[in-house]
Amino acid sequence: MANKYNAEERAEALKLADEIGASAAAQRLGMNADTIYGWRNRAKNKGAVLNNAGQPMSEDELRAENTRLGKELREAREEVQILQDALGFFVKRQKK
Repeated sequence: MANKYNAEERAEALKLADEIGASAAAQRLGMNADTIYGWRNRAKNKGAVLNNAGQPMSEDELRAENTRLGKELREAREEVQILQDALGFFVKRQKK
């Protein structure tokens, strides 16, 4: 008889599998490791991007995440530029 797992249970199992590995997660949860591998492969084959909870992200969530990451990248580049400018300033001062 096959066990039926709801979406929340699958998401938790996939999250645990990402943290400790599929085999260890399956053993801890008392399920077959092939089940977890199958869930993981189906999510990958769908081309779904999973959020932190292991659930597929919607297009709106993907857009928001992309926007957030773009902003984070711009801020990091600005920080690098500021640090490079400061380094150049201090190097010039030491040469005098």
